[in-house]
Amino acid sequence: MTIVEVLTEFAESGGIGELKPGASLADVSRRLGPPQDGEYFPGRRRKSGEPRNVRYGDVRLEVCCDILRAVALSTGTGSVDLPSGVPGKTEELPSAVTAAQLREAFSTAGIRAEEGSWPEPADQVTLVVRHSPADVHFTFRRTDSDESEGSGAVLHSAIARDTHHVCR
Repeated sequence: MTIVEVLTEFAESGGIGELKPGASLADVSRRLGPPQDGEYFPGRRRKSGEPRNVRYGDVRLEVCCDILRAVALSTGTGSVDLPSGVPGKTEELPSAVTAAQLREAFSTAGIRAEEGSWPEPADQVTLVVRHSPADVHFTFRRTDSDESEGSGAVLHSAIARDTHHVCR
């Protein structure tokens, strides 16, 4: 599988494999094994009700009430480790992909992606694929500041976050 195929599936399904907002961490753990610690600041004490962060390879998950609330993949390092479907195992893929490549893949798959409508830094382009319970945002960094379309911009991250969750 290529990174373009993984990201097209992310756009189609709202997740990476079975890692999708709304999925139960217990169910995912039964299939993929226990997740690794994914806290950005290990050792920091979380406040009551604050989501925790875990990961499978380079796929970071925000978990609250034992439910996946966000699925994120950073691609700016040149490669990504993705869950292979075998508990405890990942597979490494080259992660370089441009906005033009993803737009073409999305178009071929019949996926509608729209440009982010909020003000962004001049060197950033975001494509949004509407999904329930969480839209998927693909954020690219422009490599050429003179480029207005952002077609040569390189993917930096992809995230689907359920913004409607209220803790029980």
